[in-house]
Parts: sequence; C-alpha cells; structure tokens
Amino acid sequence: MQNYDELILRGRRIDSAAPFPVLHQAVRIAMYEEYAARSFHARVVEAFGPRPPFADVLRSQEQQVAALAALCERFGIPRPLDPFPQQTSVAPLWLANCERAMAGEAGKIRLYGYLLANVAEPEARRVLQDLQATAFERHLPAFRQAVSDAQAQESYHAARGIPPQQAYVRHGPVSDFLERALAQLGPHAGPLGLFSPLLRRAHPAMLAGMVAGGAGSYLLKNRIGRHRKEN
Repeated sequence: MQNYDELILRGRRIDSAAPFPVLHQAVRIAMYEEYAARSFHARVVEAFGPRPPFADVLRSQEQQVAALAALCERFGIPRPLDPFPQQTSVAPLWLANCERAMAGEAGKIRLYGYLLANVAEPEARRVLQDLQATAFERHLPAFRQAVSDAQAQESYHAARGIPPQQAYVRHGPVSDFLERALAQLGPHAGPLGLFSPLLRRAHPAMLAGMVAGGAGSYLLKNRIGRHRKEN
C-alpha cells in the first residue's frame, strides 16, 4: 500500500497544485525523509554492530521522528506510511555507508532549508529548524569524521596488501586501538609501521601485556629518575 501523496514524498518537493495544505505536505516530507534515514542507519547497525556514529545517530533520529509525529498530532496531519524497512539495503563496505550517510545529512540540511522557506507556522518552523541544526551541527560532522577515519583505515591496510573487506576485522580492544592509531598516523607512523603486520597477528592478550609492560616500565623509569634528582 502506497502513501496517497507518494510522488510528493519521493520528490521531496511541495506541490502548489496538490489538494493538501503546504504545512501538511512539508511535515509529511520531513517525516518521510527521517523514516528513510532511520531505516538506513538501522540496517548499518544490524550489519556492522552498534558502532559510532550510526548507533548514536539512530537514537537521535527516533527522537526526530517523535517530534514530527507530535506535529502531525498537533495539526491533524496523517502520518505517512513507512516503506523503508522493506526497501533499504546497505553497502558491504563500512566506508561506502559512511559516505552515503554523510551525503544524506548534507541533503537533509538542504531539504529543511527548502521546507523552511515555504512554512510559516511558528511551531512547525521550530521543529524543522531543530532538525536542520542537528544535521548541520552534530550528524554531518560525525559522519564526515567517520569517512575520514575509514579512508585512513583502508589506506593503511591497502598499503600492506590487506583488502578493504578485512580492514575492519576486530582483534580485541587493545589491538584495534593500536591499529586505529597507526592508521591515523599514516606516513607519520615511522618505525611503528614496520611492526603493523605483527600487531595484526598478535593475540590481544599479548598486546595488552605489551602495553601494560611498557606503561609499567615507563612509570618505573620516571620514578627512578625522580629519585636520582632528589638525591
């Protein structure tokens, strides 16, 4: 079953010739847009686990859908049907999904700007302004950073002959942290880069021991150094 205004919703444009008020169309378009984003982010979380920023943004989108639902209730606007849980798919690579999410947030910022130019009702404008501000100030920067991190991660592994599909294999919290750090360092990793194949294959417990041992050695040396200065 389709929405009665499916063409308007999918086109994301208000139709002045349609037999529905502008406010009616704008709120339904906004809700339809949030439905689409919510389903996409939920699918990414299902496929890749509750990794940031998708898991965090998904919780935020539930609140945004609720805010639009409240507008529907307030102004007697029927809520649009949500077809996206059955229609949404995700890419097999993390980077591609981050890029899609980043583009989606940029598109939402433009969409809400367009809707605000057509909506005069103060309460509806406040909600649309909040949605636009959230996309601009929180969601877009989060996905932009996720794209940057994913590009660094894949480039780091590609330089070592590791395909993108394996760039996000989990090895445990310690080794994952070290890999991300080395990926961010990139060409600045220096001698550490020589050890990355060993780090990838090392057991997380061994890496944890290395880190703990190094920290203990560092603290001991600092203590000895301070003791010598005092004497």
